[in-house]
Amino acid sequence: MPRTQPISTRYRRIFQHLSGLDLAASENQDLTLEELGLDDTQNARVDLVFGTYSPQGLERALRAYGLLERVEERVGPVEVRVQFQDPYRPRIVVWSRRFYAPVADVCLRKTVGAEVGLTDALAQAPLLYVDSLLLQNPARHFDWNRPPLPGQSHPGLSLSGQILDLLLLMTRRIGAEALALVPSTFAAAGVYERRFLFVDGEAQGRFLALKGAGQGRPRWLVAWAVELGCMKDAEGRPAPFLPTPMLSPLSSRLIHHFDARTWDDALQVAARRLLTLDEEALQQRFPWERMPPGPPPERVVELLGYDPLAPVVAH
Repeated sequence: MPRTQPISTRYRRIFQHLSGLDLAASENQDLTLEELGLDDTQNARVDLVFGTYSPQGLERALRAYGLLERVEERVGPVEVRVQFQDPYRPRIVVWSRRFYAPVADVCLRKTVGAEVGLTDALAQAPLLYVDSLLLQNPARHFDWNRPPLPGQSHPGLSLSGQILDLLLLMTRRIGAEALALVPSTFAAAGVYERRFLFVDGEAQGRFLALKGAGQGRPRWLVAWAVELGCMKDAEGRPAPFLPTPMLSPLSSRLIHHFDARTWDDALQVAARRLLTLDEEALQQRFPWERMPPGPPPERVVELLGYDPLAPVVAH
């Protein structure tokens, strides 16, 4: 099984000190366990996200982990908005009051392993599924140190690891066995790979082969090469990125899924596939109109043949 980064030790300590009362109570509310719906003999309260979190409890947790403070250092004051007509399909938004825009926006739901392709006993394993995840810093603009990735309107927050850790701790808190999602782009998969693996071993291998084809080049440039269909196999055919489910497993039985010989064999075969970056195609298709102003770095000029006197042409 390829290695993934563990959850932060500091976050795990904070997780252990946050009680059910901390997470379920509303402001100025002093209720018993039974009234909070945390007594095992009672049904989960319908006004709690996943039967566990009140809106105030979610914000309390985000502040306890220090996440909101780090966000506010970047964009100024924020507020946490929690929408959940269905408590098992919440949307959590961290909203910038200064820029009047979301900084983080995540839609979640509970599901089971069958939805992401797990079979047999794992088909009914409870999962926390990320339907969508937006992280952005509206206070910053792109520059050549940090050009836009496919799908980005603003630079990221540089907090993706911490936010994924918190989602994993939420997964554990609500009794799910893994956090699941489908990366929409190769660039997104590159962010998630630190804590996630593709459910299908062949998909994991294809992702590694694409990474290998871009080795030695800036990651953002490789992301555009994949997005623009500039990766080719040995026969010259396009080698696209195919969005498929990824998991960050917490239970031993889901960890063992990635230890299986069949998963690893499929990974090895696909990862050995020889792919190359078609530089000519990338030069023709590169979206200069989306890039930051000013001359690009020398390495980019060498690869893309940038001519500062040529007019920008949208492709």
